[in-house]
Amino acid sequence: MTSAALLGRRLADLRRERERGLDRREGSGAGQDSVRAPCQPPAGTSAALARHASELAERLAAAVDGEWVRGPAGGYIRVEAPTVELPIGRERLGRLPDGPPQDVPLVCLDTETTGLATGAGTVAFLVGLGMWQRDQFRQVQLLLPDHADEPALLDALAAAIPPDAWLVTYNGRGFDWPLLVTRFRMARRPPPAHAGHVDLLPFVRRVFRHRLTDARLKTVEVELLGLDRGPDVDGSEIPGRYLDFLRGGSAGPLVEVVRHNHEDVRSLARILAHAETRLGDRQDRRSAPVGDLAGLARAYRRLGRPGEALECLEIALEAPPIAPVRGFSWTTALTTRADAPASRAADRCDRETLLVDRARLLRRLGRHAEALTAWQNLAVGGGPLAGVAWIEVAKVLEHRRRDPASALHACGAATRIAERSRLLGRPLARIEADLARRRRRLVRRVAAAGGRERAGLPGGRRPARDGDASSERAG
Repeated sequence: MTSAALLGRRLADLRRERERGLDRREGSGAGQDSVRAPCQPPAGTSAALARHASELAERLAAAVDGEWVRGPAGGYIRVEAPTVELPIGRERLGRLPDGPPQDVPLVCLDTETTGLATGAGTVAFLVGLGMWQRDQFRQVQLLLPDHADEPALLDALAAAIPPDAWLVTYNGRGFDWPLLVTRFRMARRPPPAHAGHVDLLPFVRRVFRHRLTDARLKTVEVELLGLDRGPDVDGSEIPGRYLDFLRGGSAGPLVEVVRHNHEDVRSLARILAHAETRLGDRQDRRSAPVGDLAGLARAYRRLGRPGEALECLEIALEAPPIAPVRGFSWTTALTTRADAPASRAADRCDRETLLVDRARLLRRLGRHAEALTAWQNLAVGGGPLAGVAWIEVAKVLEHRRRDPASALHACGAATRIAERSRLLGRPLARIEADLARRRRRLVRRVAAAGGRERAGLPGGRRPARDGDASSERAG
């Protein structure tokens, strides 16, 4: 039996026991102070359960210093924190990868749930929201006193998200928002409309992961923002604390859960402010760590913005040279995709790798002469990435310069590097196979060009200009 099904079965048993207990107490005229375990009211005892639910909500509101808001659809606890000054540069923020437009409202959102799944058995019992009013950051939390009151919480959440707003979450694309969408659909109503979504988890992984122990939000607070929220409830304990409260337990343990959610929402705003302050424009980036700039360049390149990616790399290359990463292989650089996860490419911030990425971006931007010069400089300079550079030089000379003899020479240099790696016990089978095919093709082209010259015929096709469409099709 799945955990969701088991939870549903236990709640059903509690409802039946509760119904029998309430019937007995109503028949004997006893008070209701000892009634525990509030759940959805069963038929026949709605008045007694409503009275108890009211007491439960009041007790919860008092514990978390919130307001019990009641309406036709039920009630929820509203907790509003004092506003704090947290300015954010919207113009600089909009320049970052996946940055929101300058004139749209931003809504930071984080949920606390009864489980880690996004299916029908998981309920978001606490939704934290954060919004800017000029430079002031305002936070509101919506807390569910009982499952039966969920429609009221959904009403309040829908009213709090403007249709032109952008959501700001941490893993919200994969968890928080899909869960809320499920809850709205189970209530037979559409989820709130919004204009966009900024999920900070992928951004943190691409840009900052190289200097973080892991990508958890609390780790980001300590190691990136330099903050310590102090004693905090562990996320794995949160569902149990809420379910204990529903069974009649104290509301005290939920105070720490509300504080935990409050800090999560504020950290979303802090990460945005940190990113736009440190990386929002060229001048700010000059003081950023090289690894951050390399990650930012990857993020821009992934979004199809090679010009901004190239700018980040050139700023990073202005910094003093740093030692290459130990164990780095030019084969890894050759075979790793540009949009590889940060966990695989976290060490790709040494100077030679930045030069390789710069050369590739120059080629992508159509600046082929500059790209060839960059590859040649890397090739003759030696180092672990010289093999990559010689292969790229061979490609340019063969397909763009129409110079198969020079391309064959560059291919031979790459082959010697691969042979040396094999002698050192690190064979590069795939690279050697690629070079072998390339060399055979180039040998045939050189021989054909030599035969035409001996026959007095034109020596091959004319050199390609940088804008020729025919040369772009060459691989």
